[in-house]
Amino acid sequence: MNMLLSSNLSGFSDYGFSLASVLIIASLAGLMCEKAGVVNIAIEGMMTIGALVTAILGKVINTDTTNVNLYNQLYVVLIAGVVTIFIALIHGYISITLKSNQIISGTAINLLALGIAAFIVSSGYFGLNGNVNAIDAGYRKPIEICGIQWWFIIAIVICAICAIFLIYTKYGKRYISVGENPNAVDAAGISVNKYRYIAVCVSGFLSGIAGGVLVVSKLNSGEFTGTTNGYGYLAMAILIFGQWKIHYVSIGALMFAFLFSFALYGNNLIQDSDFIRKNQNLLKTIPFIITIAVMVLFSKKSQAPAANGVPFDKSKR
Repeated sequence: MNMLLSSNLSGFSDYGFSLASVLIIASLAGLMCEKAGVVNIAIEGMMTIGALVTAILGKVINTDTTNVNLYNQLYVVLIAGVVTIFIALIHGYISITLKSNQIISGTAINLLALGIAAFIVSSGYFGLNGNVNAIDAGYRKPIEICGIQWWFIIAIVICAICAIFLIYTKYGKRYISVGENPNAVDAAGISVNKYRYIAVCVSGFLSGIAGGVLVVSKLNSGEFTGTTNGYGYLAMAILIFGQWKIHYVSIGALMFAFLFSFALYGNNLIQDSDFIRKNQNLLKTIPFIITIAVMVLFSKKSQAPAANGVPFDKSKR
């Protein structure tokens, strides 16, 4: 019994920290974009592209899935992040240069990414042992450092870097000002569009990494089936919950991650509860119900950057 409980606790924590890594990085992707005044609801689509690139590169590199070098996932995921920047630039061009509706642009990218991923995964070119419904990158377990998952540590480091940049650096204060009062920034001789393009590229890079981590972590165990399970949309809910503040966003990501993990492992952890045993499916709906509740409760009180989603018009100075 103790061994079974220990195994369930291990599964609960592994899943929780894996999902926390993905949600923290994905939420930061949204935060870094919207801090500069560009709405990015295309996080889901960019994560999908990042996951797809990671899965394909893993499939090509790890030809022998019984003898995989887990450490090559670092540069595989980084490459996925770089590739996703090009998808983000599409959103940037439409939103910043053409000044089109940013919500529509993000929605279009989500649909485009889903279509590309569905086609490639189902094409059979990178099938999983003859199964054309998944791509196997070969990563079966997460890398750990002193018992802590590698990607969770990296997520915390990224979080710290973003906080230091925005709070303590001159460029970070300009970055925030672009999202709050772009006309004042422009009057000071600073290029608003340059900072917004940088924001979109950073957001794309982080979204791609989040998608890659989804594939290589315990969440997917190296397999990609063409979807990121809506975690990009969940990251947006966490961003609203955290009121565009890095520390609150990080706490929210951790909370939601372990809530999802409990929904998956709660039946095994609380084995003496008749209610849990009889309502396993109900338990799995709780994270989604809370997500909707958070969106409803916090959306009206949200403190988004003042110019968030507003195309910059130089003539309004």
